[in-house]
Amino acid sequence: MRLGMTKRVLALVTVAAALAATPQSGLAQNGPWCLVNDQKGSTSCAFVSRDQCMLSTGGNVGHCIANPATPTLPAPARRSRGASG
Repeated sequence: MRLGMTKRVLALVTVAAALAATPQSGLAQNGPWCLVNDQKGSTSCAFVSRDQCMLSTGGNVGHCIANPATPTLPAPARRSRGASG
């Protein structure tokens, strides 16, 4: 019975180690700015600012766009200038 428990623990540790070692590819793609590479046709959304993205364009290699997968915040409501009351 003790041997069976040891095998279960070993299997659990092995699965946990395998899950921890898998690449987290989606984490780097959640930035608010994306670089669209015009030559390769690829897109990288790993930039926190437009300036950071623009510095990565390498001249005329690509252009920067707002990440379409990032939810946009609604515009603040404007107060009317009419009489209150």
